[in-house]
Amino acid sequence: MRGMAGMTRMTQMASMMLASALACGCARPSEPVANDDAAGPPAANARALLDEARRGLADPERAPLRQGMRIDQEALRQALLRLREQHGAQVAGAYEASIEALPQGELPAATRFEQVAAFELPSEPAARDVEAINWLFDADVRATAQRSLGMYVTMMMHRDLGMTTADIGVWMAFLHAAKPELRRCGGTASEGLVLCLDYGDDVFVLDVQRQAPAWVVTRLRWMQVPAE
Repeated sequence: MRGMAGMTRMTQMASMMLASALACGCARPSEPVANDDAAGPPAANARALLDEARRGLADPERAPLRQGMRIDQEALRQALLRLREQHGAQVAGAYEASIEALPQGELPAATRFEQVAAFELPSEPAARDVEAINWLFDADVRATAQRSLGMYVTMMMHRDLGMTTADIGVWMAFLHAAKPELRRCGGTASEGLVLCLDYGDDVFVLDVQRQAPAWVVTRLRWMQVPAE
């Protein structure tokens, strides 16, 4: 059983990673906004409206967040909460449609796979809320799966497996270059989901919970076929 000091360090590390990921999510480039003469379907328009609002975060007159080398953390938090409140419900419909479109599958069989490591998102409301904000910037469930894998697998590799920076870099290059199969391995779109990112001999299992209108990844497990 881990001591309290170990749990505190884990929570602090997770919080740092979540904060970093939040910053990265805000900086992602946006797609061009559709004009009035070429209006797309409602789902595309909802995402376009959100992207336009996000562009305002980079406008110092519309959102004066930067003060020299410092970002006003509270002002940024409030701006992101407003984005979710104003646009979350509108983009949620298309997101849920992407969940329904996933193929069905099964969890990795215990007879062939073994668990290498697992990461659990801290249960503190602040950590879950940051993940719920990150969800807003994911175009669909596939984007959520890839973002979460990139965020949490490096923590597992470093904390649980003691891998070197070089080894982690090579693994991340493989996970980015290879195209996995994403499938639903359990749960329902109305409550909780289990998603599997299948890389053949490595399958990453994501537990995802609803935090309306968002979806929050709560656990990542790395399942692997042992080398002979």
